[in-house]
Amino acid sequence: MTKFPMSFSPYLPADRIARHEGAGEWPCPGVSELLRRRVAETPSRVYIVDGDARLTFAEFASRANRLAAGLRRIGVGAGDVISWQLPSWWEAAAVDVAIDTLGAISNPIIPIYREREVTFIARQAGARVLLVPGRFRSFDYRELARTVQREAAALEHVVVVRDAPGMGMMTFESLLDDTTGEPPRAERPPHAVSGLFYTSGTTAEPKGVMHTASTLGAFARNNATVGGTGPDDVSLLQFPLTHIGGVGPFIVLPILIGSRVVCLDVWDPERALALIEREGVTSAGGPPAILQGLLNAKGFSSERARSVRTAGTGAADVPPELIREVRRRFAAVSFRSYGLTECPMLTSGTRTDPEDRCVHTDGRPTPGCQVRIVDESGCPVAPGVEGEIEATGPQMCVGYVDPALNDAAFTDDGWLRTGDLGVMDADGYVRVTGRKKDIIIRKGENLSAKAIEDVLYEHPSIADASVVGVPDAASGERVCACVVLRAGAPPLKLAELRAFMERKQVMRQKIPEQLEILPELPRNATGKVLKYVLRERFGRRAPAS
Repeated sequence: MTKFPMSFSPYLPADRIARHEGAGEWPCPGVSELLRRRVAETPSRVYIVDGDARLTFAEFASRANRLAAGLRRIGVGAGDVISWQLPSWWEAAAVDVAIDTLGAISNPIIPIYREREVTFIARQAGARVLLVPGRFRSFDYRELARTVQREAAALEHVVVVRDAPGMGMMTFESLLDDTTGEPPRAERPPHAVSGLFYTSGTTAEPKGVMHTASTLGAFARNNATVGGTGPDDVSLLQFPLTHIGGVGPFIVLPILIGSRVVCLDVWDPERALALIEREGVTSAGGPPAILQGLLNAKGFSSERARSVRTAGTGAADVPPELIREVRRRFAAVSFRSYGLTECPMLTSGTRTDPEDRCVHTDGRPTPGCQVRIVDESGCPVAPGVEGEIEATGPQMCVGYVDPALNDAAFTDDGWLRTGDLGVMDADGYVRVTGRKKDIIIRKGENLSAKAIEDVLYEHPSIADASVVGVPDAASGERVCACVVLRAGAPPLKLAELRAFMERKQVMRQKIPEQLEILPELPRNATGKVLKYVLRERFGRRAPAS
């Protein structure tokens, strides 16, 4: 069974601890201790809204404590890994808190993963318990769990949430039956591993990223700082709660500051708009595809979204035009943020940044973070020069579950090699220009896919776009533009698109040589386009005229 460091380890050097402990409120206690403090301060304030359920912090804490007692009853203890593949329901948040109460390790898994991915994760993490919904979005997770349990030797229990018992599995409600009172709390050092987050890799097995209460706490505080979030804010959860971008901003942060969360388990732009209007949502950020969906929602108006004050975006490439449109039509502050599972919210715009910085950059390093841009040899480059983004900060992970991945990911002095390309100006604003490997090599020339995508988004008929390189006998790779048209837009031909790009004075090598019109782009749960799917689908197709 995988063993995880229960105090700081070689992945978290003592000098990094000393550097961050001297600033801000780091280290941070676990989420269960934060909830205990929150209940003592504002017990009757509503924490989470999920359908008809409106739970105050005190009510939520009572359920989380009963769940912790139920998990203890089936043998869960400190250091055990508990996996949970749940939608954005209040039960999922309670699971995360209950796991922390027992000193166990929380392993959220995004709902779109299937048997292959979940089995890999359960095996590598050594999960003892797996919590799943019964059926969700027409998929039977009980069958998935049964397959995983056969293949993962350490997996002893499967718990089904919001469904009747069956297949020898226990129910979430049966764990809540424990009314013996508050379970004993496990003491855990603030730098011990408390969470395992698996990246949504697009071509390889998912990578398990280890976080601590301190790193997750820093992530939550940075969210509050850059967004100006306070206890009266209401956030719409239109993002998988099982992603690190769900746990940090929607579990840890609201408990930390006493704000409210409104759950949306299945993305539906009309339903999202209705919740914004009904609940007075003040923060409605999300990946670009989410914000675009809101703007295109039937019945959208600035009046219906008048409560929204911020609508930040990130987790995928952000076209500048989207920021402009959100700021104009929401009448709210919108800015870009950039981060990774390994180092979430590394840079971000803020409510006070000039509009042009919000539109054209991914902001500056968040509190306590440092960013450097380096060349191929690892040497820092001058402001305005493109290179690989390297980073360090209080929210950076403490390594991978598979230690063999650490040497390639971290520099000798402990900085994360992000694999992303970017530039930083003299004022410290960072602009992500693409993936180090997300390039199209055409006749020996490296072309940034993102630079081409940003121009495509300026076309009035294009709602969504992704650019990939596909094999070409003459040039090595040709530029293939995969686009989704706006509702009611006329058909788009390659010749017309090429003429548009020429009018935009785009270099000839970057102008698409192949155009594919799609009803939607394939994306993972965080909104990132699955480019390998596009390459496989269109790589053998002759370019259209």
